[in-house]
Amino acid sequence: MAQASNDLPMVVPVSRGAVISLIEENDKFGANGSDRYYTQGMRMAVQMDPHRFFAITQEINTPFDTHDPTPPDTDLPYSGVLYLTYGYGAVLEREGRRDCLFTIEGQVGVTGPASGAETIQNHFHHLIGTAQVAGWGTQIPTEPVANVNIEFRRRFKISPVDHPIRDLILRGAFQAGTIRTEGILGSQIRWGWNLDQSWGQGTIRHSSAYNPDFDGTGIYPANYSSWFFADAQLEVVIRNYSTNGTNFRESRQVDTRPVVLQLAAGATVNIYRLSVAYYMAYRTKEFETQAKAHCFGGLKADIKF
Repeated sequence: MAQASNDLPMVVPVSRGAVISLIEENDKFGANGSDRYYTQGMRMAVQMDPHRFFAITQEINTPFDTHDPTPPDTDLPYSGVLYLTYGYGAVLEREGRRDCLFTIEGQVGVTGPASGAETIQNHFHHLIGTAQVAGWGTQIPTEPVANVNIEFRRRFKISPVDHPIRDLILRGAFQAGTIRTEGILGSQIRWGWNLDQSWGQGTIRHSSAYNPDFDGTGIYPANYSSWFFADAQLEVVIRNYSTNGTNFRESRQVDTRPVVLQLAAGATVNIYRLSVAYYMAYRTKEFETQAKAHCFGGLKADIKF
């Protein structure tokens, strides 16, 4: 007779919890408060796994003068893009240190009227009682787009071990595809408390949607952390839909500047399950005939469940 097995069934741990991230970038949050160039970006990201995440993003770009129904060919064309992102991220273990972060993500979407940029902008203007934007009839046409983005970050502690109030985060990224093809080098210095709970604040277009502060238990300690940060970023641009237009259909375009510098500063506060950040970014000219440099601001909220 066969003997009954006394082995207990293997218990497979079930990952619980989730992180939802919302980012709104708008030049109304910036110093000049005008609708021009990169005028709005909005991203919602959801992460229910320590490594995998997905997001939906919309970007809107307009010329310098949004009251002219036929903007000159030397100005930035009206454009929008709507895309889905799916990615993988991990904090890398090196000799007992967790000071490196790697992410890779793929994006698919659409430009032109199908992106909904005109609808979102004009409905928002109607809601707040401002004039409608006049030139959306000249926007770049609808076209499918796709991208693959890779990002690497390294964190350095630059304050005493017994009083860690400062750190430095260096990053490099490469984006390739029909949304953007460019290389990015950046650095961010932070001053504050409990800095180990974050890997710095990035902008929508140049950082992944990954949140490394994911806890699969769904149980988060009731703690507090906050910091100020200053950021510098250098972009070597090969192609960008917002300046170069569409890839396979004729559209408006301008001459892209090959090198763009971005400077940013802001603050972040984490309280238990909620994290809130505000930042302002200044960008040098992105195309040769651009009238002036550009400034925009951003608000980000992370909610942990």
